[in-house]
Amino acid sequence: MSREVVFGPTLECVGDLMLSTKHTSDVESQTYTAMNRGKFEREDYLKYFDSAAYLKTFHSDIKGSEKEGDLMPWKMKNFHDVFAEGKVNGRRLLDIGTGPTIHSVISASNCCDTIYLSDLAPQNRETLRKWLEGTLQHSFRSFFQYVVDREGKGTSWTHREDELRTKIGGILPIDLLEEDPMAPCSFPRFDIVTTSLCLDSVALDHVGYGYASRKITNLLKIGGFLIVFGLYGASTYTVGEHVFRSCLVTTGEVKDVWTHCGFEIVDWREEKNMENTEKTGSGIEGFFLMTAKRVR
Repeated sequence: MSREVVFGPTLECVGDLMLSTKHTSDVESQTYTAMNRGKFEREDYLKYFDSAAYLKTFHSDIKGSEKEGDLMPWKMKNFHDVFAEGKVNGRRLLDIGTGPTIHSVISASNCCDTIYLSDLAPQNRETLRKWLEGTLQHSFRSFFQYVVDREGKGTSWTHREDELRTKIGGILPIDLLEEDPMAPCSFPRFDIVTTSLCLDSVALDHVGYGYASRKITNLLKIGGFLIVFGLYGASTYTVGEHVFRSCLVTTGEVKDVWTHCGFEIVDWREEKNMENTEKTGSGIEGFFLMTAKRVR
């Protein structure tokens, strides 16, 4: 299978990728984004987000970071269960805000033919490219081993990793603060969209969360599935020497936003963080995984 791998700011579209999903943004949304652009700390991500430090801190193994309590084990289990239960399927999947890690799409790869990874920061896309080429020093072994153990097919973790690599159709730039987040390239709407902790980083508040959600909605076909992993209770997180903001939204606000965007929530999983947040210093009170179907 030929793969279009893009990790820089320029994207050349080929073949059926030239179909467009561009929509005229709501004027109110554009105004809000323009007024708050500086507050989104967008430049901080471009300049200061340390991909290697992020992987070392949060993705050294399946246990995750002790600062986050039970977040990573719970996340891996429920991402796996949602896809293993057959609730979600489709040919083409877009993961929005992938970051420098691929853990959240491992289980998804059994349910689709092609996976597109995307991120705002060039350094994260470069890290993904190195993983795809097999030159990344960081190993995701424990994540793949967890998935193959859950699948119970006797597959080696290295074989499972190679399988995922064959399904990567592109590593794409994306910016949810832009009118057309995936410019300069346009795609047919996707069958599945997944996103993990991205909206928490993009939005200032529930209003901004709603605007970013509308842009994501335009990337998904009607009848397609959306899977969102998020958290509540933490207003910041630290990568290396830099502190980044995390949006404080309630689970009720999250549900309302996606319902208004035209989704039917078909599965909602939520967990209180069992670790002492004062001890870990994370402030994370809990996390959720939402599966929704776009109905209009």
